[in-house]
Amino acid sequence: MVIRNAKNWSIYSAWESISCALASFVCITFVMLLQGPGFYSVHPYKFYFFAATLLAYFFGYLLASTYVVLTTIFANLYFVPPFGIFTLTLDEFERFLINLLFGSVAIILIEILQRERYKSKLLLLVSNSRYLILLHRENRLLNEMKKNT
Repeated sequence: MVIRNAKNWSIYSAWESISCALASFVCITFVMLLQGPGFYSVHPYKFYFFAATLLAYFFGYLLASTYVVLTTIFANLYFVPPFGIFTLTLDEFERFLINLLFGSVAIILIEILQRERYKSKLLLLVSNSRYLILLHRENRLLNEMKKNT
């Protein structure tokens, strides 16, 4: 059986998912600003990518991928020295690529697993409904046989 709507596994609306992404962005940015430049210049991307994996788990890969791109630009602009200038040295680019690779792999794996989980849930519902249909049909046939005898 081919399941075509396994991509629509998230139960949350677009408004809920975007508001959760914005809330996580504000919380992470606030905490990083509280920690100071010694902390956020060493860890500019990690917490945003961790939040993106949680967003991928609950809301899907599209929101998480968009979140990664936008927060990476923001983190590079405000949390990587020189502050306020978008530059990438070779060391920063290497660190960015490693974080992006790990974040993307996590997002993709979560999306694949969520689709398979949703597909198995749909197959379970279909098999349950088929079982109930067969059960009702068999009961109806048994009742007809009892009436005829």
